[in-house]
Amino acid sequence: MTLQAKAARAIKWQAIEIGGRQLLSLVVFATLARLLQPSDFGSVTLVGVYLALVGILTDFGVSTALIQRNNLEPRHLDSAFWFQFLTACALCAATVLLAGPAAHLFGDPALTSLLRWSSLSLVINASAGIQGTLFFRELDFRCPAVRTLLAGAIGGAVGVGMALFGFGVWALVGQQLAASLAGAIFLWHASSWRPSLNFSFPHFRQLLAVSVSVSGVSFLHFFSSRLDQVLIGRFLGTNLLGEYIVGGKFAELAKVALQQPLAAVSMPALSRMQDDHPRLCNAMYRGMEPNAIVLIPCMVGLAAVAPDLVPLAFGSKWVVAAGVLQLMAIYSLVSGLFVYCHPALLTTGAMGRYLCLHVGYAVGAAIACAVGLRFGVHAVIVALILNAAWAGLLALLFLRRLIGLSPWSYLRPAIEPGAAAGVMFALVTWARPTLNDILPLWGSVATQVALGAVVYVCILALLIPGKLVAVREIAVSAFAKPVQGNTPA
Repeated sequence: MTLQAKAARAIKWQAIEIGGRQLLSLVVFATLARLLQPSDFGSVTLVGVYLALVGILTDFGVSTALIQRNNLEPRHLDSAFWFQFLTACALCAATVLLAGPAAHLFGDPALTSLLRWSSLSLVINASAGIQGTLFFRELDFRCPAVRTLLAGAIGGAVGVGMALFGFGVWALVGQQLAASLAGAIFLWHASSWRPSLNFSFPHFRQLLAVSVSVSGVSFLHFFSSRLDQVLIGRFLGTNLLGEYIVGGKFAELAKVALQQPLAAVSMPALSRMQDDHPRLCNAMYRGMEPNAIVLIPCMVGLAAVAPDLVPLAFGSKWVVAAGVLQLMAIYSLVSGLFVYCHPALLTTGAMGRYLCLHVGYAVGAAIACAVGLRFGVHAVIVALILNAAWAGLLALLFLRRLIGLSPWSYLRPAIEPGAAAGVMFALVTWARPTLNDILPLWGSVATQVALGAVVYVCILALLIPGKLVAVREIAVSAFAKPVQGNTPA
């Protein structure tokens, strides 16, 4: 099977996993949103920020180093496993001891018990981290897809059940722990790899050559992507943070569903082209075409239907979060246009520029949040949109110097989809009041979505019919039955 075919099938399984997970997550999240209070979501979001931070220490970029390394030996895997597992155990114990001061830092002493119990997920996830990495390294996304869906279903059932029995915020903690445990058990069952006691410092140092830079970037990405949540929760309260999280949920689901398959596949796929710069550039140009055709209408469409979609999905008490969704959809759109830039910088070994880019982005995010908080949550999101735009353009300039990438050729495929999506947004916005007068809310939302889709596809069929055919062919090749043989990759 060729590399292109393997990548296409990998995207298929990533799409199945993420599409199923996001649909399941939406059902569970919408149910919990009707049963729980905004402050519950705000509290668990702050716990999630803490776990994400210590999770970076647990992984320390080792998983990426395993994927990136060409010559992988058994002792690399053993050393990586024991580093991650023992680090997770140490961080879990530290969290149990220091949960009180951490909760005080977040400005909510009630987080103490939540932090202690939630930290168990660090150990559970680390126990199966290498098995999951091996599947990703081989572009085999089938088992991780099944694992994710199974874990999501079990975690969702536990969370909803606890919420129905009145456990409140603990329903969200139970959901997280049950999902982590189910996922780890499945990966141990699905993978044939088992760790041995052969920890090798020389082999681990070889991984550190990549993992140190990756972990540094991960810290910067964490800082820039979670700072808004920390500051809103710390200075505006967990109730408003809950509205912020619920309002952005659809944009988050759409971004993950559309971008994570590309991001996950592009890292190992582009790594195989790291020494062939023209081929690497062409792969990014070709990848940008379907990315723009699918990403732009989905995010613009979300912004168009947000005023009716949020109360329909989560209940009328969340109607104030519709404005958050509209802006978060644009934020996801801007960042999604540059989905291939970071894997390309990483695979070409430009760690200095890669780190510099993330430092600039993190500083920009801090400034955006500091300024935005003075004017409210919406201003924070607008500032973050501007920060994402300049950071993406800077990444393109770095790639132009490194591999000869043309920023214009990369962004050019977004013009026609952007124009078509703009017309779609205008028509849906114009039709919404009339549809709301004659249809129930669910019927109005469904009609708005159908109207937007028809308008968008018709305009693109007139402007770039060949590109629509190409997207269809990519989808067909991804889901086609693999051809057996000795075709070189």
